[in-house]
Amino acid sequence: MIKKILLLFTLISFFQINAQVLYNYPKDQDFYEGGKKGLFAEMQKIVVKNNIKPCEKTEALFMRFIVYPDNKVRYVADNDTVAVENNKCLKNKVLEVIKYADNWKSAESDGKKIPAMFSALFSDDLLFNNKVNEGDFVKPVYMYKDKESDIMKFRENFAKCFDANGYRTNADYSFKINFDVDTKGEAGFFYIENQSNLDKFNEMVVKCASNTKKSYWKPGYYKGVPVKQVFRMPIRFNAN
Repeated sequence: MIKKILLLFTLISFFQINAQVLYNYPKDQDFYEGGKKGLFAEMQKIVVKNNIKPCEKTEALFMRFIVYPDNKVRYVADNDTVAVENNKCLKNKVLEVIKYADNWKSAESDGKKIPAMFSALFSDDLLFNNKVNEGDFVKPVYMYKDKESDIMKFRENFAKCFDANGYRTNADYSFKINFDVDTKGEAGFFYIENQSNLDKFNEMVVKCASNTKKSYWKPGYYKGVPVKQVFRMPIRFNAN
């Protein structure tokens, strides 16, 4: 079994922050009894029971947590500090509510319990079970040469970047790249599933998926509030 081990990358360097934290839960495993729906329903009950009030303004924040083998939960600090500061009311409220939730389920890999991450976009609409319209969320937009483009253009530019760096393979190879587009449109928090044993190759993956002067992202929005979104893209190289 190939383990999905958490790797965090920056534009300049890449490093493994914790070889024992899974980037996400293994297939068919839930971080909470009933999955995300179970957690959200529990949080809504806690909000009502504790008479928690909405924030004074519209706030929305993407948040990550780690569930440990003892079922304790820890918030993963976000380096998008502007987003965190602008949504401080919501962040504090989520952290307060999360403390009362008690049906956490730790991940298992090869028969052993292991820490793993989960993430979600939080808002008062979620906490108070308000109706959400499709138009409330605007997805990030990939930009190329200052014009709106699409994900296929991202793939095309990614492949061209590899060609420009002289990468060739004598065997078929595929992997999946996961990354965030934050509230400033920056691509980051890169994680490679089925990563190469070659550090230089992994560095190239990050380089080719990162923003440049010509290719970059416009952030997503929830009700006019910039929000982070995660992308997960399969990439395949065929033997020459």
